[in-house]
Amino acid sequence: MRPSSFLSLTTLVAALLTVSPNNQAHAQAQVCNGYAELCTKPYNQVTYATTHNAYAFSPPGALAANQDNDIPTQLKDGIRAFMLDAYAAASPSDIQLCHGSCQLLDGGPLSKTLGQFKTFLDANPNEVVTILWENAGNLPPSRFQTVYQAAGLANYLHTQQAGSTNWPTLAEMISSGKRLVNFVDDGYSASVPWLMNEYSFIFETPWQIPKGSAYPCTIDRPAGGQQQSMYVLNHFISGQINTGGQSIDVPQRGAADQTNGPDLVSHVNECVSTFKQNPAFLAIDFYEKGSLLQTVAQLNGVTYVGKGPTNPKTPSHGATVTSSSKAAMAAAAGAIAGALLLA
Repeated sequence: MRPSSFLSLTTLVAALLTVSPNNQAHAQAQVCNGYAELCTKPYNQVTYATTHNAYAFSPPGALAANQDNDIPTQLKDGIRAFMLDAYAAASPSDIQLCHGSCQLLDGGPLSKTLGQFKTFLDANPNEVVTILWENAGNLPPSRFQTVYQAAGLANYLHTQQAGSTNWPTLAEMISSGKRLVNFVDDGYSASVPWLMNEYSFIFETPWQIPKGSAYPCTIDRPAGGQQQSMYVLNHFISGQINTGGQSIDVPQRGAADQTNGPDLVSHVNECVSTFKQNPAFLAIDFYEKGSLLQTVAQLNGVTYVGKGPTNPKTPSHGATVTSSSKAAMAAAAGAIAGALLLA
């Protein structure tokens, strides 16, 4: 697959030229994920604005928070792919969204979050949404099935044959109603086919990027993996805090304007050159800072037409380490038992 030329109009021109006379009028009339030009593109040839640890936005200013806006706001702003971490909940019919440890950051029950996705999908019939699952709690796929079914999402779930690169176009997915795509990094089972094995379709660049380090364009996951038709470009940095005798990775809110602006463009250009293809998922922290949405539009060969991301209610400066937050971090460090914070 030939990559689009980033920071140029090549992709836009090519997309327009590939619309046949028979479907041109329909493609122009329909809008898919905000743009008519995306309707004729297969799912795996579109770049999606992606939030790393999308659920990790509360409490405001928390040291472990990766985002400042909640998921309904992220959806409204144009985020179309969401990284979520699954842990066991107290209820066997639910899943808890946590960051490294539920003592460190507890994003609440999945049932609530899936309800928010359903509300959005019901109200926005021309949108395709993706969830990228880190199965940190080693939960069985049947647990996911239970929560998704209870949320009323069964009719939205898309299933792709393992390893197939013949994805439907966004317009076809919208027409079929199968507009919610789910991948899981570990624990795949054919008994729940819509919860697809991520690494049968996707590879990822490294996610551990210490502040001040170079941004890598190598295949990190799966270990020893090969290129696929899609990849996650992980673009978020972390600092470290030593507390409770442990070293904990901390998202860098204060550096996000630079990280998500000039650094993002440079990282994208390098990875497009390295892999000879555009990323499918451009994953960042604090998406409202920098130029994520504009960069994704450029990769997709369209002109960004959004109103811009929502400014969060939390302060834009870095979080302050208080005695209470240090105590929480220390407790979480003990629970993690010496492991670094999971991506």
